[in-house]
Amino acid sequence: MVVSATSPTLIAQEKSARPRLTAPQLFPESTLAYVRVADVEDLQSRLDDSTMGKMMSDKEIAPILKEFYGSLVKNTAEIQEAIGLDLDELLSIPRGELAVALLPPKRVSSRDRDRDGEESAPRSNQPAVVAVLDAGEEIASVEVLLQRIEKEVGDNSDYDKKEIDELTLHSFTNRNRRAQQFAYFIDGGTLVASSSLGYLEQMAEDWQAGETAEESLADNRKFVSIMSRCVGTEGERPQVTFFVDPIRIVRELLPKNAGTMFALSLLGPLGIDGIEAAGGSWIVSPPDFDSISHMHLLLESPKTGVLKAIRPKTGQTAPEPWVPRSVGSYATINWDMESTLDGVEQLFDKIRGDGALENTVFQPVLERFDIDIREDVIGNLEGRITMVQGFVRPVTINSGSNVYAFKLKDPKAFKARVLDKVEAMIEDRTSLTDRNVASELIVKVLRLGRDRGPNSPIRTPEICFGIYKDYLLIADSQYMIDQVGSCIAGTTEPLLDMVEYQLISERISAQLQEKDCSALSFARPEETLQLFYELARDPANMERLRQISDNNGVFKALLSALEKHTLPPFSVIAKYLAPSGGFLVEEETGMHYTAFGLK
Repeated sequence: MVVSATSPTLIAQEKSARPRLTAPQLFPESTLAYVRVADVEDLQSRLDDSTMGKMMSDKEIAPILKEFYGSLVKNTAEIQEAIGLDLDELLSIPRGELAVALLPPKRVSSRDRDRDGEESAPRSNQPAVVAVLDAGEEIASVEVLLQRIEKEVGDNSDYDKKEIDELTLHSFTNRNRRAQQFAYFIDGGTLVASSSLGYLEQMAEDWQAGETAEESLADNRKFVSIMSRCVGTEGERPQVTFFVDPIRIVRELLPKNAGTMFALSLLGPLGIDGIEAAGGSWIVSPPDFDSISHMHLLLESPKTGVLKAIRPKTGQTAPEPWVPRSVGSYATINWDMESTLDGVEQLFDKIRGDGALENTVFQPVLERFDIDIREDVIGNLEGRITMVQGFVRPVTINSGSNVYAFKLKDPKAFKARVLDKVEAMIEDRTSLTDRNVASELIVKVLRLGRDRGPNSPIRTPEICFGIYKDYLLIADSQYMIDQVGSCIAGTTEPLLDMVEYQLISERISAQLQEKDCSALSFARPEETLQLFYELARDPANMERLRQISDNNGVFKALLSALEKHTLPPFSVIAKYLAPSGGFLVEEETGMHYTAFGLK
């Protein structure tokens, strides 16, 4: 017989006047990983005001999305059978804060013992998961979910109910594996649940008190340091945040045996434990922007061991004159290649012994191919790497095509000492063709695989490589290298002169406030979206979608929407799309990447 832990009395619990702890205040300082939506309703409102939200409300687009969502709800009926709620009801549950965290195995402290000195909950060596869900008036739907959980676990678990002041804690413990638990309490419209009764008891006491008896995640130095760098340009608070402590996760969750203890002992000497934490945020519809995203890698200073290999440097980030405006995205980074090589070599030699990298990699390559990686390759790289992406026409599933560019210190020496030798090795095995793309740019073309023909849904990759001025260019299609050639010849305008790029560049300069960055990115989302638009209009792709939709509710819903409604002209979609950009800076506390989209 299943003991029902949920009842109307739970819904009737009155909200307390005491201060409401947020998830960072409630979760312990030792939290390993965490993700949080500060207010789901606020996020939904901001998304409605975003570019994507406005596009989805367009009178020519909304009917398609409405049909897709309606079909999706119908085609996922198995969800309702499993949990008692349909997809629409499930998605409507979160109304306020929503947070999930991974915690280390619970240590027994004085707070975990009852009046008789006994542990109040079984000990576990497993990490714990904890969640906070503010459902507000939708708490009744949460009750339905909890009843289904009770029904599923009830026959194999022991149920217990415990009062902590005004709160009622409900817990289920596996009879065969006492460390496997599910426990929760509800206060007003908020559910707090955990896979550890010990943690839940601790949080229930703090919840009642309105403050924590011990340090919380909000007191964690690493967490505070990262979050302080993840606000808006005018101090706007983020709607979504995340945090992870990777080294602590490794130390806490790796099984304790001779092998893992040896591996853990190397973290310090190798400098890997200098990776302190990572985190970021997402800010939706702040003033003057569609969205802003932050990602911060917190590193120990000074860098030691493997961290010495992470060596971005400041430098030029404006698009090179040969980058055409037709590209969908552009990214460039400046990197200290020689310092990275030194760091990698020190790390490799520390593990394998002095001279290991030289003897196992560099020397064999030199003897077999007559190429000195240290001097001829790494030593000739200036440090700037650029990648541009475009889309091959006619459109195929793999239309996306990239050009990679490596700036060289001495192009003539690189050609003689490296490129000519690589060409000779390839021609010993297969054929290369010459392609005169533009003045000063002749590339070698290597076709990979058989020619699939003009009507194939998948294009045949073609590796093109050559040197233009002081850059080594490598592309995976003749189409993209021809785009570069058109820009060199002056028949296509360069990206540098494009108004959209200049807008992004100005915003980045304003945010940098006269500081320099190591990397910059620019994207035109309409180029990527147009690819999917053209694929969706292709009758052949519709037939493929029909073939794979039989056992997939999402594809079936998409097929239904596309069959019942005609896609509007792409111009209807494109008018909502604005360029986006990003930049990377190295700071005293680590590395910080900021990305944003314009309204």
